Order: sequence, then structure tokens, then C-alpha cells
Amino acid sequence: MSTLVIAKKEFEDAIRARTLQLLVAFFVGFTTLVFHYHRSRLGEDPTFTTLFDGIVGMLGVVVPVLGVMVGYNAIVAERESGSLTLLLTLPHSRLDIMLGKFLGRSAIVVVTVAVGFILIGIQTILFTDLFSLTEFLLAAGEITLFGILFVAIAIAFSTAMRTSMTASIGALGLTILFSFLWDFVTGLIVQFVHPIPATGSRITRTPAPNWTTLFQRLNPRRAFMEIGFVREPIPFYLDPWFGWVIVGFWLVVPLGLAYLRFQNSDLA
Repeated sequence: MSTLVIAKKEFEDAIRARTLQLLVAFFVGFTTLVFHYHRSRLGEDPTFTTLFDGIVGMLGVVVPVLGVMVGYNAIVAERESGSLTLLLTLPHSRLDIMLGKFLGRSAIVVVTVAVGFILIGIQTILFTDLFSLTEFLLAAGEITLFGILFVAIAIAFSTAMRTSMTASIGALGLTILFSFLWDFVTGLIVQFVHPIPATGSRITRTPAPNWTTLFQRLNPRRAFMEIGFVREPIPFYLDPWFGWVIVGFWLVVPLGLAYLRFQNSDLA
């Protein structure tokens, strides 16, 4: 019950501080621009999938940053101000506080993404004849869960760190790694362990080890893109359904490790 009380307070505080309104306004404006940009680039045989693949791809960069911005100072800011000690004098445990903050901040992301996607859906119906309710709901659900995942990562840093600066650097650094640098870094590692033969070489390159593909998939952004349920004769960790395991890992493990540190830390 304490968890829900804290979650409700977090959401109401975001409304009072106009944080939610500003996030919604930004996200609505951004999604509108993205929608019309990709609509203008549709080819001769447009489909809903081609339209939304581009939209989801761009939102897949912005939504993680939004999730981090919402979550990175959730707990560490109260630790710095001393209000966290006061909060713990009430009938709230440290687990209640962490989970309540996570649920409340996740609700902010859910509402923001929902409003943006509703308007995208309306524009799709008004300006095209491509709308597909099933694919629309799947895309909205994917981006929403993606945002929640990065709220979890940000809350984990906020719980484990002692200053807002270190929490923000950690959470944003991980987001930049996943959004922009992961393919480059993993590509270098794969090239190191499985180099491409020089031009003109008689050596035929053998397939890369399966673990290199798993390593590339550990990025939750890529795991989301490859989620599916089609069975193939490949190692289980390369099967599309294993993407859910990777997503679950990034959703649960950072929060769990942060809570263990939070539970045993001195709040002073």
C-alpha cells in the first residue's frame, strides 16, 4: 500500500510542477514532426509498417532519454536534500520508496507516450489510408515498455548513487551507449575475435561464433527490434523470443542491484 501512496504522490507532484505537461507538449510536437517527415518520404507502395518503422526508429532514440530525465533524480535528489531520511520516518520501507518512485515515474512516461501515440494514430487516419489498429497498438506498447525500461535504469542509478551528478552521468552514459555506440563497440570486439580476411586473401571467412551475436543483442534496443516467437534451429539465446529475456534482465536486474546497495547504505 505504501508503494502505491508514493507512486501517486510522484505522479501528482509531476502534474503540480508542470513536468508532465511539458513532457507531453514536447513529445506531441516531436512525434508530429516525425510523423509528417516519414509520411512525406513514403514510396510508391506505402504500408503502415514502412511508415511506423521509421517513426518507431526515431522514437527509440528520444524515449530512452525521456525515461532517464524522468527517473535519474527520483531518489538521489531527496537523499541530497535530507528529505529521504524524513520520508523513512513514515511507515515506508526503502523498498516501498524505490518501487513507488519507479511506478510513479513510469506512469509519467506512459501518459506522455500514450498522448503522443494517440495523436499519431489520429493523424495517420486523417492523412493516410494505412492505419492498422493491431500494428499501431504493438508499436505503442513497444515504445512505452522501452521508456519504462530506461526509467528503471535511471531509478537504479538514482538509488545507488549519492549525488545527482553521478546518477545523471551514469544513466545518460548508458543511454548514449545503447542508442549510439553499442553497434560500433560490439563491431570492434567482433572484428578483434573474428577478423575479416584481407582483400585478395585466399582464406575464406568462417561464420562468427554465436556468442558474438548474443553480445550484440544484449543492447535492449536491439532486443526489442528482434523480439518474436518464430522457432528456428539455432541456439536458444539467438531465438527471437529470447529478446524478452534480455528486456526482462534490463528491467529487473539494475533495480535489484540498486536496491541491495540502497538497503545497506548510510543515507547521511
